[in-house]
Amino acid sequence: MIIIKRLYEKLRFRSLTIVFLLTQVLAIAQTTQNPVIFADVPDMAMIRVGNTYYMSSTTMHLSPGLPIMKSNDLINWKLVGYAYDTLTNVDAMKLSNGKSTYGRGSWASSLRYHNGLYYATTFAQTSGRTHIYTTKDIEKGPWKAHSFKPSYHDHSLFFDDDGRVYLIYGAGKLNLVELTADALSVKPGTTEQVIIENASTPSGTGGACPLRDRNCSR
Repeated sequence: MIIIKRLYEKLRFRSLTIVFLLTQVLAIAQTTQNPVIFADVPDMAMIRVGNTYYMSSTTMHLSPGLPIMKSNDLINWKLVGYAYDTLTNVDAMKLSNGKSTYGRGSWASSLRYHNGLYYATTFAQTSGRTHIYTTKDIEKGPWKAHSFKPSYHDHSLFFDDDGRVYLIYGAGKLNLVELTADALSVKPGTTEQVIIENASTPSGTGGACPLRDRNCSR
């Protein structure tokens, strides 16, 4: 319970930071034209390191994947690379033996900078795994690939001040699982916790399902 309360306070602070950032974006939007990027850039994750903004996005079945973009003003963006060349070496990704992974592959990513290391994380039904990519140089790489089971849907990587690391994941019902200190695997003996039973309740929708989950009912 103490952990959840601490996370709540930190997430509340970060929510206020996001609101401030969105206010900046809206102010900038009044002086520029939309769309800012003439491309399909869904499920954006964004960080700022120094005076530079970095953004990652969903690429699904396409390879290379998990694109990394940079900007100094939130208007002009430049593609600087990809976190991976190939997500996983299975028939569906290689279009072999009559299989394909169209519309699947890697989905919504999380982007973080912690102790001099960049983390770009994603998940995939294609592999059934959560994928963690790390690098010291987000613009030039190289990226190191790590993965573990299961595939944590729509997750966000969270580094606490006490050195502990978590993934917050899910849609509608939000869950938390603790990772090892290097964020490369689930911490042995950890117990997954529900931190918000229904994150959609404040909106009055009565529930939420992942758009791609046909088996989910509201």
